[in-house]
Amino acid sequence: MAGVTDRPFRVLCKKLGAGYAVSEMVTSNPKLFATDKSRRRVDHSGEPAPVAVQIAGAAPAMMADAARYNVDLGAQIVDINMGCPAKKVCNAAAGSALLSNERLVAAIVEAVVHAVDVPVTLKIRTGAHPGARNAVAIARIAEDAGVQALTVHGRTRACAFVGAVEYDTIAAVKAAVRIPVIANGDIATPQKVKAVLAHTGADAVMIGRAAQGRPWIFREIAYFLETGRHLAPPTDIPI
Repeated sequence: MAGVTDRPFRVLCKKLGAGYAVSEMVTSNPKLFATDKSRRRVDHSGEPAPVAVQIAGAAPAMMADAARYNVDLGAQIVDINMGCPAKKVCNAAAGSALLSNERLVAAIVEAVVHAVDVPVTLKIRTGAHPGARNAVAIARIAEDAGVQALTVHGRTRACAFVGAVEYDTIAAVKAAVRIPVIANGDIATPQKVKAVLAHTGADAVMIGRAAQGRPWIFREIAYFLETGRHLAPPTDIPI
């Protein structure tokens, strides 16, 4: 969602019912901190709390420094990206490429958790490819390191955004750890939210692409879960 979930979009989503929103992916490379893109991504002026910033990288010490840097700029939660399947991210051994190296996963999450006094969360996929699903192992590593919540996109790195979402794998992750688990992947309607929560036992769902062009989906979901009825389409949008 880089290039989509900028600060104005996050603020709009929160006004329209999102309980939580995470920043665009922020690099951990300090050489890029001064670029216009990076400066915009760490500007949280006027953003309602909690301010959550997602960082990406493959070097534990650099990720720890990036976490401290973003907390100094106002981040109240640090999220670690181990879910992005984009080639330019994975070619740098970051994002979902990290799932193939459990020792490095452990080193990164431990370094980030120890670097800051704010909650640290993690987003992952179910594994590198269908023959190497290790989401449960990664979840346990994260929990042991002190990660406080885990989001699971129910596809492997190799699957990108194609094919059925593995809600059974998300359910297995939820059963394996005590920390909150957030389900992600192809959740685009209030009915799907209810079904995914029931199937996986997850504590929450994360909406990504379905919010593009329809940020009011969050209040539609909340209304449906509370009443079982569908909310009428909006006639105006707060700015």
